[in-house]
Amino acid sequence: MILTTELYFECHITIEPVFDQRLQTAADIAKDYNFRLADLLMLKRVKDTPERSPYDTFMTGKDTDYARLEKRMTCLIARLRLAGFVVWRYKIENTIIDSKINDELGILE
Repeated sequence: MILTTELYFECHITIEPVFDQRLQTAADIAKDYNFRLADLLMLKRVKDTPERSPYDTFMTGKDTDYARLEKRMTCLIARLRLAGFVVWRYKIENTIIDSKINDELGILE
C-alpha cells in the first residue's frame, strides 16, 4: 500500500441524502474530523436555479499522510453511524495531478 504521496490523498464518504437540520448536523460532525460537506448542485437548464442534489450527500477530506486520513475517515464514519446516518460508501484516492496546485500541463494558462 502507498503510504506517501507527492500531492495529497483525498477521501470521500457518501451518506444517504439529508437536508435542512440533518444536513447541518452531518456538516458539523464532518468538521470535527477536518472533512467538509461537498456542494453538489443540480442545474438542468441555464435558466434554472441550482438545487442541492437529492441523490446523495458526500463529504471530503484531504491529507498527505495516508494513515492519518484513514484514521480520521474511520472515526468520522463511526460517529456518523452513531448519529443515525446511513453510510453508503467510502473511498480514499491518491491525487496524481491537480491543476489547482500546479497546471503542469499548461492547459489552463
